[in-house]
Amino acid sequence: MNVRRLQFIGGSSYMVSLPKNWIRSNDLEQGDELVLNVEDECIIILPKKISESSKVVKGQIKGLKQYDTDFLRRFIYAVYIQGLDEIVIEDKNINPRILTKISDVVRTMIGMEIIHAKDGKIVLRCMNTPDFDFSGVLKRMYQIIDAMIDGIIDGLKVKDATTLNEIKYFESDLDRLYFLALREQHRKVKELSITVKWNELRMILGARTVTKLIEEIADSLREFSDYVKNIEDKEEVLIKLLTDVKTIFSEVLKAYSESDLTTSEKVIKETEKLIVEIVRLISENQEINYRMSLETLKEIMKNIKSIGEVAFNRSVRDLMTLETG
Repeated sequence: MNVRRLQFIGGSSYMVSLPKNWIRSNDLEQGDELVLNVEDECIIILPKKISESSKVVKGQIKGLKQYDTDFLRRFIYAVYIQGLDEIVIEDKNINPRILTKISDVVRTMIGMEIIHAKDGKIVLRCMNTPDFDFSGVLKRMYQIIDAMIDGIIDGLKVKDATTLNEIKYFESDLDRLYFLALREQHRKVKELSITVKWNELRMILGARTVTKLIEEIADSLREFSDYVKNIEDKEEVLIKLLTDVKTIFSEVLKAYSESDLTTSEKVIKETEKLIVEIVRLISENQEINYRMSLETLKEIMKNIKSIGEVAFNRSVRDLMTLETG
């Protein structure tokens, strides 16, 4: 760690010298402009040409460990969420069959394209714009969850298995948004860790937690839609519970988006109350599909409660004025 002494010059200005090696490694000369990123008690100094550059961040992978469909899907998704702009995969064993498998996975991703595929080399490019709107994605994820609940309620009312079978397509749409959000959050975390913008970094980490919880809610709703296909005479109870879930989920997203402390606390209490009711219903019935459907609703409520706790913590942080001394 370099320690520099602050000097007072000219009667009104302060000056600090910069390491000569750092000046040389960044090809700087007298008169070049520097950018100061000020965050709380920290200052990050960047050469202006680096701050303004839009370099493509690349990752390179040499050799795939496996070639089966499930592995390639998990692998490509794991690469996608790292937040890189371009990924180069080199493997002499890549053939048309493996390329087709990778192409099928890439088609499920938002903003990802194959721009080169030849001679054992595949280049993936992420076409996403830098002005990623997380609030817009969060709103769309909420709309999908809302549509899933409405679809299940309609399927229960008319006893329509076709409607219930279509719930899985909503889940696929939400998964695509989730992975996009995760990718952009990873990219943003890397940028903020360089500039030490701790407040923004905390916000991104909280957003990552919320999007993951919403993705798990979608998974549970899909499972719920499968269980209720074979349930008789319990439709009214399940519809009432789903209606309550829908209302509470809407409230928790509002609490998170608006940093509303009062609504956050209200949602946490409502989820606890509904979980108690669901547990009571589970204890009173032995029919397996009904019990499993209730268990999935309980998991949904636990995830909603977790979002409420994130919203509560965020609200408290926004209310505080931090002082050091």
